[in-house]
Amino acid sequence: MYKTITFLVSGNGGTLKFLYYAIELLKLPFEIKMVISDRNCGALEFAQVNNICSKVINYSKNNDLELIEEFEKLETDIIITNIHKILTPKVLSSIKADFINLHYSLLPAFGGLIGMKTVDEAKKQNCQFIGATCHEVTEMLDGGKILTQGLYSVDWSVEVEKIYDKVFKIACICFLNGLMTKYFSDKI
Repeated sequence: MYKTITFLVSGNGGTLKFLYYAIELLKLPFEIKMVISDRNCGALEFAQVNNICSKVINYSKNNDLELIEEFEKLETDIIITNIHKILTPKVLSSIKADFINLHYSLLPAFGGLIGMKTVDEAKKQNCQFIGATCHEVTEMLDGGKILTQGLYSVDWSVEVEKIYDKVFKIACICFLNGLMTKYFSDKI
């Protein structure tokens, strides 16, 4: 039994690409059904090149109607929230699907920050460990049930781009582990 996935995206699509290739290589029980973006971006281009249904919509906290209308037409099991926007409660209740997010910190640390801003904040606070959290999305920002976390002991003397890269890689593994644990724990 496959679970269908829709990605909400705004960026280059690193997580989308990782999951796409992991599904293909490992013959995982997921199918990426759709990519919805709030702008032209690398994730959208990847979807188009790989024949994944895709669409650009206009979305903001004050303008959620187009996304809600798109969800009403969509049949999907899981929505991955890699969009650089906070989803409204109305959006979250508009479709019967699980919303999953990948956050580049060990929640609850740095909740509410987007992308690698979490790493920058961890550096300011001289955190000794950094990582990622795969969690369910609820109306409470970054407050949903934690599915998995990954971490490592950070050396802040390393150039920040290498730290970003390592956090991203840990996040991808954490994300895949979170999906497999939530949906197929009886099979792993």
